[in-house]
Amino acid sequence: MHIREDFVARSKISDIGRWYVTQFVHGAAASLAPGTRILDAGAGECAYRSFFAHCDYKAADLAVGDANWNYGNLDYVAPLDHLPIESASFDAVMCTQALEHLEKPLESLGEMQRVLKPGGRLFLSAPMAHPEHQIPYDFFRYTSYGLRSLCERAGFVDVKVTPMGGLFARWAYELPFALSLLPRAGLRSGKPGLRGVLALPVKAAGFIVVRLLQALLLAIDPLDWRRDFPLGWAVEARKP
Repeated sequence: MHIREDFVARSKISDIGRWYVTQFVHGAAASLAPGTRILDAGAGECAYRSFFAHCDYKAADLAVGDANWNYGNLDYVAPLDHLPIESASFDAVMCTQALEHLEKPLESLGEMQRVLKPGGRLFLSAPMAHPEHQIPYDFFRYTSYGLRSLCERAGFVDVKVTPMGGLFARWAYELPFALSLLPRAGLRSGKPGLRGVLALPVKAAGFIVVRLLQALLLAIDPLDWRRDFPLGWAVEARKP
């Protein structure tokens, strides 16, 4: 299985936002019994397939989000609001960092509920803090109350919403984007620019400072007891 962007093995400090999602998926996979039929809805390149080696894993995606990704690992190429899957086919559905890319999130959650067997489990994550990405297929950001409302309206019960990180983790995640405002050197593309090349020492020094600040912010993140300004949310729910 060839994956062009394998983010699973990235360390926490190198990809803070994805690290929280990966930990959530790892926990979800560990909670499933061998042989569990699980649908990864909005799977992209199926980067998390290996976590579910003990399960009957299937993946669905519209395959339009990132032109650089390999969508050849998918079992279903379809919109999540119209899945070509029989009702009550799966024991669990996972949907990570995909809901913001869906123009019809409620209808998509309704489809996830439909393909689940009675008592089936939903594992969902969605961002509250994230720059625009996979343009133009980027439509929403979510609060915990918005996610709970959508899940309940789609027919799920026992909805549990957990913050991924706190305020300081969010700051640590956002800090590196400041460096992206500096002009690019263009060395990788073979089209170097003078301003970008001259900015390289500043970028190098800035990278060191940012990493030190990130480490500090992550260390003090447990001090944020309110947890109402996180990177995003992890959701667990059940079909009645």
